[in-house]
Amino acid sequence: MIVTVVQASTDQLPVLADVLADRRRNGLDTFDEWWEGVYRIVTGPSPEHGEMIAELHLLLSDLVKEAGLRLAMPVNIGRDKWDAKVPDIGVYQRDTPRTSPAFLATAVLVVEILSPGEAAGEKLPFYAAWGVEEYLEVDLWGRNVRLLVRHGDRWEPADVSPALGFAVGDMAIVWP
Repeated sequence: MIVTVVQASTDQLPVLADVLADRRRNGLDTFDEWWEGVYRIVTGPSPEHGEMIAELHLLLSDLVKEAGLRLAMPVNIGRDKWDAKVPDIGVYQRDTPRTSPAFLATAVLVVEILSPGEAAGEKLPFYAAWGVEEYLEVDLWGRNVRLLVRHGDRWEPADVSPALGFAVGDMAIVWP
């Protein structure tokens, strides 16, 4: 995924509004996110990124069903585009509150596959504020996976997912 951060001065807002309306009208805003009032234009994933999403779906799907949870890829977490993230995969309870028809208020587990230039853990403060319990981060190019579990406002490394029971070290990931 390629991320373009958009910040506009007051006199540029009408042009920005037109650009965003055009992206929305043409379905190009699927992965775009608002980060505390800053709009980030995000392209779809690279083929390798997409392969990893599919691989993780296969690894997690049965565990999610056994736990009585739901899985979506991608999923919107946050408040109606103004303060939201779009993790690659979200695991959530069926009755999770929504902030709008398309946005969940939280998730049990989010999976983020790092895009080129994206910093590890960059989205953790947002996910903590929205009550996400577990964060699985995949560094596609570094071939590294880490699981963090939230305790209050702190994220701590974990070897095993409390929600799904998988051990990170036992994940049979096929790297693209």
